[in-house]
Amino acid sequence: MLIEKHEIELAAKRISSYLLPTPVIFSRHFSDKLKTNLYLKLETLQPTNSFKVRGATNAILSLSDSQRQKGVISASAGNHGMAVALAALKLQIPATIYLPEKTPKVKLERIARLGAKIVLHGESWDEADALAMEIAKREGKAYIPAFDHVQVMAGQGTIVLELLQQLPHIDAMVVSIGGGGLISGIISAVKHFSPHTKVYGVETEGANRLYLSRAANKIIELPAITSVAESLGARKTGPMQFEIITKHVDDLVVVSDDDAIQSLLELLQEEKLLVEPAASCCIAALLGGKIPVSKSDVVVAIMCGANIALERVVEWYESEKCKVS
Repeated sequence: MLIEKHEIELAAKRISSYLLPTPVIFSRHFSDKLKTNLYLKLETLQPTNSFKVRGATNAILSLSDSQRQKGVISASAGNHGMAVALAALKLQIPATIYLPEKTPKVKLERIARLGAKIVLHGESWDEADALAMEIAKREGKAYIPAFDHVQVMAGQGTIVLELLQQLPHIDAMVVSIGGGGLISGIISAVKHFSPHTKVYGVETEGANRLYLSRAANKIIELPAITSVAESLGARKTGPMQFEIITKHVDDLVVVSDDDAIQSLLELLQEEKLLVEPAASCCIAALLGGKIPVSKSDVVVAIMCGANIALERVVEWYESEKCKVS
């Protein structure tokens, strides 16, 4: 069941007072390399450097005044937590974010600066999420899911409305998949507003829960996330995402961590764009020939986030130099 058209339109109206549209740029380098017309949607330029702020803002604005005043609780691998913290800060309501114990320090510091209370729990996002839901229920507070929520997905779908104002004709969109909220919102919006546009989902090895789930025709839970794409850290998708994606996505592909890292470095070198592997994997899929494109196609890759420690990028750069030498 797709997210309804009016929910996406309403989400766009809600968040318009809080968030500015993000730019979409033409990539001459990758267009020439791929022999197509590739555009990059820069969700990396959102206030929290991730698309997540769309869904989080819409979900919190959808709450009643009394619900908001009690405060909100959420769980995150980092990006969603920053988004909830920012939305709560703007609306002047308390927020508590549950995160895995291995969450990178840079993400913890950014969430703390936004005024949210931080609770570290468990080895994975799923463990932190389970505790967050339990505490929210016990304390009677609103729980803001990272992806398995109509208002969250509707918020993510507003990317499509923006894109269609910037590029009236789009042949294909390439979207990475974590829990599946982003691509589910995008698929729903595409079906309502641009039905000719194809949507391709990309996962990384070690975080390919949707690819395996579609093959098994049931939701598969990974024992652990082993990919460097930390933002794609959900071990399983939700029922709504599973239904939307498996029924409506044009294809799902998987790329290696190495290819995602190489594409990240190429984006930095050629486009001067810093993104995280959860975004660069979309470029890796295109460069690897996993997504069909033609010379006349207008293709948009969603650059979903840029929350990556500079130290890791330097480490990957040095490692790639060693491989070449």
